[in-house]
Amino acid sequence: HGFVLPRLYFYVRSMHKGYSSCDGASLPIGQVLDELPLSSFHIGHVLWTATAVALFAIHCELTPYMFPGLQIHFGADKEELSTYAAAFQAGCAFGALVAPVLVDKLGREPTLVFGALVTTLLNYSSAFATSFNMILVLRTLSSASWAIAYAALGPLAAITLGWPAGRAVVIVSSDFFNDDWQKLLLLAAVAMGVLLLSTTLIHESPRYLVATGRIEEAKAVLSDIHRRSGAHWSSDCRLCLDHTSLTDERSWYELFSAEYLAKMRFSLILFSLLSMTTCLIDTWGPMLFQNLMFPEDNALPRMLLMIFNLGDLCGLVVSILVVDFIGRKGSFFVGFGFQGTLLLCLAGTHSLKSDDACLYLQSILGAISASCRGFAWEAAVMWSLEEFPTSLRAAALSLSRVVMHSSAVITLKVSAQCLSALPAFMWLQILGSTCLAAGVVVAVCNPTESAGKPLTEHSSETSYRACSQA
Repeated sequence: HGFVLPRLYFYVRSMHKGYSSCDGASLPIGQVLDELPLSSFHIGHVLWTATAVALFAIHCELTPYMFPGLQIHFGADKEELSTYAAAFQAGCAFGALVAPVLVDKLGREPTLVFGALVTTLLNYSSAFATSFNMILVLRTLSSASWAIAYAALGPLAAITLGWPAGRAVVIVSSDFFNDDWQKLLLLAAVAMGVLLLSTTLIHESPRYLVATGRIEEAKAVLSDIHRRSGAHWSSDCRLCLDHTSLTDERSWYELFSAEYLAKMRFSLILFSLLSMTTCLIDTWGPMLFQNLMFPEDNALPRMLLMIFNLGDLCGLVVSILVVDFIGRKGSFFVGFGFQGTLLLCLAGTHSLKSDDACLYLQSILGAISASCRGFAWEAAVMWSLEEFPTSLRAAALSLSRVVMHSSAVITLKVSAQCLSALPAFMWLQILGSTCLAAGVVVAVCNPTESAGKPLTEHSSETSYRACSQA
């Protein structure tokens, strides 16, 4: 418990929901946010965030489960299916680009409300699309608004345990709806609608309110949080900003300064490799596993996919507990190297006799390999938080996400061209080799080991400007 509770506290704090009391003095908002002890409010906020991520996951994870319906209704081939999958990534790239601007101008809560509302309407409209081109346009637009809303949750939303829960809902629903693509899109619309309604349970970030001069609103938020947490709060406290501020054009310039250029380059490489390997297994994985393990069955192996999803969930839990012990480099080895090895072993089972023992072996290898990727994603997000100061963190993650989704678009389009020409086991060999190669690249390019490194609030250039102004 000595490291789990501080880690949970850091998670809550990163969502701008941990608050403190003050005694009437002028205090930086960062200090006020740090000093409130953990309470039932923080637990409730973590549960809300996990539920929100599960609802977000439904929109993202439905892509491969819509393929059978799109093939039947629109006669889509592999190339068109890859275009549909790439439409999500292209929309996310645009959304990740504009999200920081909206968050800084509107705040987290209005941005989340706006993105959820637009995504709900577009998902509902997509369910009644009359042509494949129409559904592509609507998918791109809805994914852009989805990415904008998702960015409002903050960077650590990516590692919550809600994502496998959302994927499980999609797997079960696709079976219940018998691959009806319209009902799956309506499910995504309902999920985002529920998220929209749930935004009435959260507050705007007090850090943002102070940064924009809305001091009284920030005090009201802090008073409510303290009341619900059973802690004392003095409304006479004079709130002020610490050295951090909203993201501005200087943040983007500093990212490519001599101090952060190597770290920014590694961040772009890291998230691109994560995206390339993840989008391949998420998009084509269900189809590949069906062809490898159940070649005579035309239906997706949903029970098997649910087992793999459970493996992903277990991997997330284990990675959260051990990632600080094995370090970021160790986590990258598990997420890339060990996963790639397991995928190659899974591909090698095609030469075995097709019986129950072989199926059990394939299921075990697939579940363990699915549990590995959570290590890489957990380490990547934590590395970004530890290596970039607060004043640059939003800009660094935003740019990394843009490049990440752009790489996924290229990967999906290239992979579709040879998907039909290769058997499933060869595709898994390619995927496993790609993971191993990605692990080598990450090991070579990683500039530092950041595990246990304290977070910084501002860069050296920001500190110099602050001292000069003083």
